[in-house]
Amino acid sequence: MKKYALVLILVLVIGFTAGCLGGGSDTTTSSPAVSSSPGTTTPTTTSQSPTTTSQSPTETPKEVTTDELLQWVSALNQYTYVSNATISMLVVVTQGNVSQRDNVTLNIIERGYMDFESWSAVINTTTISVPDGASTNTSRIVFNNVTYIRTPLGWVKSDDPTTAEFVWKYNIVSLAKEYLKRTPDERENGERLVLRYHLSDYEVRPLATMYFATTPDTEISVKDGVLELYFENGRLVGGRVSFSVSAKTSIDDPTIGKMTITQDGSWSETIRITSINEKKNVEAPST
Repeated sequence: MKKYALVLILVLVIGFTAGCLGGGSDTTTSSPAVSSSPGTTTPTTTSQSPTTTSQSPTETPKEVTTDELLQWVSALNQYTYVSNATISMLVVVTQGNVSQRDNVTLNIIERGYMDFESWSAVINTTTISVPDGASTNTSRIVFNNVTYIRTPLGWVKSDDPTTAEFVWKYNIVSLAKEYLKRTPDERENGERLVLRYHLSDYEVRPLATMYFATTPDTEISVKDGVLELYFENGRLVGGRVSFSVSAKTSIDDPTIGKMTITQDGSWSETIRITSINEKKNVEAPST
């Protein structure tokens, strides 16, 4: 089991790197304007809260609107987050005339910092096989619209703007800014407000492709995509992205050899925002 968990981890790392370097995602957003410059910046903290109306104990609190939520989210300039994604897969690895079937579960823990003023980001990722504990670490730094990816082979530089665009499009704040313009499919009011959106195949496919497509001809299908946005006191505190995915990949790599890997399962990622509007310094690594 551990052997195939390691294989799948390598596939994910190779696939993500290949997707980044090859512009594998189907993002269509324009490149963000870059206004950052090297140097140390002084951390600053500012917070904005939505306008509220005082209520008497007998009055029913006014339901916050998506326009009000969007106004608050749009005021976020920087944020840090922790995310935990779980991949549960039935994996079939075929090498020569031998096939191995395994149920594989991977946890992907991500800690990141996003800065929408300087368009810089730092994202550290640990991928762990459960219950074996086999793991690998990767990092991404976005600086001046250039993405630097640390793999087991060292830092790799990508000048392709679509690589940075993926980071800016598929993060919880950018998703909130986009989907709050729409009417949610479901709304759960309570101590924590939950807005739920059902995603179509084309909305989820770029995310699945970035993580699961290791070659240009990888066959991928996705369904049951869901985006949840979590709010407390009118403020975005996190969310969840989930979908089902099937992928078939043929690998010919000097590290792991020739093989065909099919994966059928699900992806579920929960994101928790840990700070907002705190400026941090981001520098490009030496390559």
